[in-house]
Amino acid sequence: MSVETGTNRKLQNRAVLGVLLMITGLALYPLSDAFIKHLMGTYSVYQASFLRSFTRLIPLFITVFFQGGIRKVLGTNQPQRHFIRLAVSLAYTLCFMFAMKQGSLTIVYTLSYTSPFFMILLSAWMLKENVSRERWIAVAIGLIGVIVAMRPGTNMFEAVALIVLLGTFLGALNKILMRRLAETEHSLSIAIYPNIIMILAMLPCLMFLEPWKPMPLEHWGLFAIVGVITAIGQYAIAQALRFTQASVLAPVDYSSYFWVVALDLFWWGKSPDGFMILGAIIIVGSNLYILYRTRREEAARKAALVAAQTVSEKAS
Repeated sequence: MSVETGTNRKLQNRAVLGVLLMITGLALYPLSDAFIKHLMGTYSVYQASFLRSFTRLIPLFITVFFQGGIRKVLGTNQPQRHFIRLAVSLAYTLCFMFAMKQGSLTIVYTLSYTSPFFMILLSAWMLKENVSRERWIAVAIGLIGVIVAMRPGTNMFEAVALIVLLGTFLGALNKILMRRLAETEHSLSIAIYPNIIMILAMLPCLMFLEPWKPMPLEHWGLFAIVGVITAIGQYAIAQALRFTQASVLAPVDYSSYFWVVALDLFWWGKSPDGFMILGAIIIVGSNLYILYRTRREEAARKAALVAAQTVSEKAS
């Protein structure tokens, strides 16, 4: 199906809004992961993945009708780009689902903070984005904060760690591919297609590998909550990647750490120690610094544009 989308889906350079949307999206994912980890104590990865995607689609498809309908939202001139991105998204999601079932959220999230390095390298290579020294410094400082807070020991090098590292690389590649799709595609289509593919991929797994396990009503409710939370998170991240360069958003990945700490405290009763607090301060500092640099760069860009227009007017 051919749909004219390129003229009205241009990338916008609204970095601060993009950063705020990314923070919001990343805040919702640890909460949904906590629910999923709790449920995967009873259900298989395949069933949990199927239900998470199914419940996400409900609010997303409701939103479609307020955004112009299925043809406008899901129509595309880039099926090949979608196919490549969907394969990456499927693999990365399953990596993290298996990792969460086998390991703790602490291990999963600690190693997932290597994502900014992958994302900056990939964005410089694939998107030809200029990565300033200040952004590299902010990413490095944030990673130091993660190491201080988590103090990874020998248990970090379990088999689950390799799964997380692979998933982290694929997740960074997924974000870069999302950024490229955002040039022409609707944000809702970027969020909807991966869930459809996940459902289709999990059906044969549920038929031949681990059969469907009946669920009580309250567990259906929990999966519904997960669907709503992650649908909002997916859409916020897709919009963030439309407004802001991937390399600018890289340090913001660390913000999800605070929600992991909060969940450890309120869900599992694990309170942060002094190292966690120090690490949190370092991570906050790196994120605040990148926001400060973003504002300065936007102000300088606007001033340069005004100056150029003034010179052009005088010359004419």
